[in-house]
Amino acid sequence: MRRGQILMALGIIAFAASVSVQAYQVGSRWVEGQAGPGFFPFWLGVLLGLCGAIILVREVRAPNGKTFFHDRTGLMSVGKVAATAAGMLLLTYLIGFRTASIIYLFVYLRFIGKHRWPAVIAMSLLIPITGFYIFERVLQVGLPRGIFELPYIG
Repeated sequence: MRRGQILMALGIIAFAASVSVQAYQVGSRWVEGQAGPGFFPFWLGVLLGLCGAIILVREVRAPNGKTFFHDRTGLMSVGKVAATAAGMLLLTYLIGFRTASIIYLFVYLRFIGKHRWPAVIAMSLLIPITGFYIFERVLQVGLPRGIFELPYIG
């Protein structure tokens, strides 16, 4: 597992370097009293590279006997999160972001988070409805529509 951590840290550093270089080429300086178009991506890339370097140093200095998952429970938790995230992607493609986010939150909160029914129902409905209002109404940014989603009403 240590080799995987080191390779992942190197991948993060390479990705961060790529983002920073491209943002620098776009213009990452402060221009005429405001940030250039690449200012924030550049610094995000720098911070991501710093995080990758910290992970790399920590893994190189760690003793060889260290394991990432102490038992099967940790592996199962990561598997559940990955499976629900993959399900969210598939549902977004099929039925659109609005409906998929309701189903995703419902499944995640109830069956993985083990929250009580009132909280599950409230959050599963309020978060997507608020997101819809903010993105589609206020910011006028269209959320992804699925191939089987009903026509837009409203």
